[in-house]
Amino acid sequence: MRHLVTISVLILVIIGLTIGCDATNPAVVDDSPPIDVNSQIYDTTGVANGLTFVDGMPRVSTQEYLYSISEGFIPGHYIWVKTGYNPNVGTTEETVWGYSTEYTFPTAPIRMEVVSSDNTKDIPGGTGAITLYITYLDGNYVQHIETIALNGTTTVGTTATDIFRVNNFRCASVGADGKPTGNITLRAFGGGTVYSYILAGYTRARNIVYTVPADMTLYITSSMWSCAEAAKGVRFINKATYDDANDAMLTPGIFFMPFGESTLYNTALLRQLEVPTKLPEKTDIKVTTISTQAGAIADIVLRGWLEDN
Repeated sequence: MRHLVTISVLILVIIGLTIGCDATNPAVVDDSPPIDVNSQIYDTTGVANGLTFVDGMPRVSTQEYLYSISEGFIPGHYIWVKTGYNPNVGTTEETVWGYSTEYTFPTAPIRMEVVSSDNTKDIPGGTGAITLYITYLDGNYVQHIETIALNGTTTVGTTATDIFRVNNFRCASVGADGKPTGNITLRAFGGGTVYSYILAGYTRARNIVYTVPADMTLYITSSMWSCAEAAKGVRFINKATYDDANDAMLTPGIFFMPFGESTLYNTALLRQLEVPTKLPEKTDIKVTTISTQAGAIADIVLRGWLEDN
């Protein structure tokens, strides 16, 4: 992790006062003539233009680290936000996403297809969703983006045949309604397992499922859980295929280790992390939930930043 040192106090070096002590006067100040001092800060090349060390440490800024990342002041750092919504949490554990089931990760790179449940507006030239984009990782965990046009209830296959992880699924363009009319599904080509899902009336999939791309590290700084229904307790479990105690990667898509959890009744909780949760490249992340009674509503937002290795 490359640290940013926020300097809020200036250290002034004053040369010209000599302070001494003796048995009768423990603090004697000698007002000697001041000495002119030319103070400069040199970088690692010997040029006096400020500090830029990274792994060797100081890099300086007068604002908060995450603010600097958000404004693009720190190369190779990117603000990261992931949201999840489950409108119908059951009494068995499932993932926080619109499809309201336990999420299944692909076991190998595949081709996928998109389809809407609406055939009147989510069509070419319609007033609903027109095109979508998929941010995905291939089998080497390298990130790609594909844009694809909807054709209502007629399935449309992706050009890509190497989709291994889906990190983002959103509307790229819409008609006059400004949103999809139907539920939009991203699934295995030819039908089968669903890998992302946009609920009708929304312009993005709210799936709390993510995989850290190759050559990057994710730092999670906060977690916000919330649930509705006063009589229904909802438990959230943040999970990753990474064991921080042993610095070990676990079986992709299968072996998850919890790294945060909360149980709530009709309320919300924002947990700011004193120390960010560090998750290395190729780590799968998901948040699962379970309710004391069927029909609860759950939301979650994870925030942090991605950093080039």
